[in-house]
This record gives sequence, C-alpha cells and structure tokens, in this order.
Amino acid sequence: MQAIESAGLGAGAGDARRFAVADGLPYRAPGQATLFAPYGHAVARALGVRGIVAEVGGAEASGAAAIAAAARIVQRGDADVVIAGAAQALQQPLLEHLRAQGFASREPARPFDTRHGGFVAAEAAAYVVVEAEEHARERGAAILATIAGIGEIFDSTAEPLAISGAAEAGRAMALALGDAGYLQNQVDLAISCADGRKEVDFAEGYGLLRTFGRHAYFAGVTTPWGALGYPLAASGPLACALALETMARQRVFPVAGFETAEVDLDLAYVREARDEKIDCVLLTTLSVGGTNVSLLLHR
Repeated sequence: MQAIESAGLGAGAGDARRFAVADGLPYRAPGQATLFAPYGHAVARALGVRGIVAEVGGAEASGAAAIAAAARIVQRGDADVVIAGAAQALQQPLLEHLRAQGFASREPARPFDTRHGGFVAAEAAAYVVVEAEEHARERGAAILATIAGIGEIFDSTAEPLAISGAAEAGRAMALALGDAGYLQNQVDLAISCADGRKEVDFAEGYGLLRTFGRHAYFAGVTTPWGALGYPLAASGPLACALALETMARQRVFPVAGFETAEVDLDLAYVREARDEKIDCVLLTTLSVGGTNVSLLLHR
C-alpha cells in the first residue's frame, strides 16, 4: 500500500482491469505448509484488481522474478500498472532448515570477506510499482527509473538446495546487459546478492569478474545484506528500492563487515559511504535450485 501511495495511485485509480499484481512467493522450508491466501491475492483484493495476479516461485529470487514478470506484463500490453515484489516472514521450521543446511549463521554476516560463514536471516516486505511509461507520463507520475534490461535463467544443473556457479551467475548478468543493449562501462554500481554464504559470495564475485572483466573502468560493487540481514524472497525488491534511493541520493553504501577480500576476487568493493554519480545500477539474485535473475535499472 505504501508503494501504491508513493506512486500517486489508489484503490479505483483507473480501470481495475488494467491493474495487475506480480507477487514473489516466500521462501519455505521443505514440508512447511504454504500460504492459504498468498500476499499477492490479499493486495489484489484490497485494491480491487481485476487483471492478472501472478504468484511467482523461485525461493530467494522470487521477488526479483516477480519484478521481471511485471515488466513483461506491461511490455506485452496486458496491464498498464503492476504492483510487484515479495514479503518474507520467518517461522521456526524455516529457521531450523536454514541452520541445518549451513546457510544461516549465528555470527555477523560478512559478504565477500574471507571470514564469511553464512547469512543472518531477516524479515522484510518490499514492493514497487511497474508502469507503462506512456501511462505514467499521461497521469503526471514521477518516474524514478526504467527497467532497462532483464536477465532471467533457470540452471537445471543446480540441485534443489544448491546455488549455481559463477558461469550461470555471470550469464544472468550478461543477459540483462544484452537485453538493455548496454556495455559494461555503462553500469555505475552493482548491488549484489552476496550475503555471507561462501557459495553465493564466490558465485557472485567470479560471475561479476566474468561479466565485467579486468578493465580500467569497473563498476562499484556493494551488498546490503551484511547490514540488514538477508530477507530471502524479499531481497530482490528490497535491493530494487535501495537502488532507487541510491540513484535519488547519488550516494553509495558500503559492504558491512568487509575487511579482507578473497585472493583473486578483485572487485571494486564499496568500502565506505560516499557521494557518486549513479545513473545505472545492476541488481543480482541467485537462489537455491537454480533460479537466477538480474535487473538493470536506469535513472
């Protein structure tokens, strides 16, 4: 509802048949009961939406996949406005599962640092309004950014509780750049999904190296999950909201808990908050089971 209000919309604002919802399903433990009424259905009922309501799976990448789905719904002309994102709550079965798999740590998360040993699980809800540009301009909406490119893949070689390697992580990033028709040196900042799990940090780090190479210009790399905790399904849309704030403020945030990088993982890590010209941001998400999504936003 905050996203709707921020966009200058409200219940009954326009033709309800031209409104849609794309909702990322929350991460659940194996065997854990699913939601009887998904959050997306609740939002659609509250707003009187009569268009598409898409419930998107993909574990911790589901929220980012929902934004990608929203962009495609608008691109096809099936809706003018799509509310997209995800919410993640933590229940005891889920916490026990995360610890049993060695994903969650009782120590501070240290993404990209040599001391990384897992993430700190968090709860969050984050949604954005994805709107057709012509529709937004006609109603005088403030356009914060455009979704310039999408890279979305499924890695069928990844086991259900395993993360894809650097090749597939890099392929999703490269697809987003290719979809936008952008060169690597047009990206100002990469907001990574690195969360303190070694597998994710290495896949992300080497995926970024494969995508951007070791040339003179290199986009700054940061991640919020060492500071905020990792909100699983909500991580993609929350990273999107942070990217919008970063572009609005023209200020980047550092990787929390970062001191010593792994050998050969030579990235332009953001080590302190600083003012910087940020017009183009790459967002990345990797999930267990092989759903990988990258989004390219342009101010």
